[in-house]
Amino acid sequence: MAKVTMTTTVNPQTGAPINTFAIGNGDTIKAVVLRPKLCASSYQVRQVNLSLTIPDGTVSTFTIPNASPVPIVDLNIRPAATMVVQQGAGVEEENWVEGVNFIIGANRVLTFPDNFVGTNKVATISYTYYDPVANNLNYDVPVYPSNTKGVITMDGLNLIVWNEGILAQEVKAFDTSGTANGVVLALITDA
Repeated sequence: MAKVTMTTTVNPQTGAPINTFAIGNGDTIKAVVLRPKLCASSYQVRQVNLSLTIPDGTVSTFTIPNASPVPIVDLNIRPAATMVVQQGAGVEEENWVEGVNFIIGANRVLTFPDNFVGTNKVATISYTYYDPVANNLNYDVPVYPSNTKGVITMDGLNLIVWNEGILAQEVKAFDTSGTANGVVLALITDA
């Protein structure tokens, strides 16, 4: 018997955890290990007043520095970003809104439809994004095993064998990788 644990990553657009596993082709899944608690989603994080150094002259695009997280580009998923800008020394500050004055694109690229002009520009951006670090996920939603034939505790893990459904019979792996929902912590195989 072998324990195959999940590798968890985070969908950067929705914050949903993605659990993947690698298994030998032809291995038989004997049981699944359920989490005592699962994580529904990563947290949204508000990056407030990130200072940007925009070059002098006329600028149509600018990349947010690498040290900053990748912003989410779908406004249906997160609130619009805002920017406080000054298009040159002595010029009055303006409040810009994403989708009107600038667009956040893939790879942290800002696009300015009407250009960002002037010298000695000042810009601070504030935006919300999903925390992309899987280790920061908060497993706080209780899991209640149901529809189980038996529970075996081994190595501190509850091994669940289902009465019905996909694991009513042992499953012979027909691929070397796959995904599992957030309830599954590990697979137990015959390898």
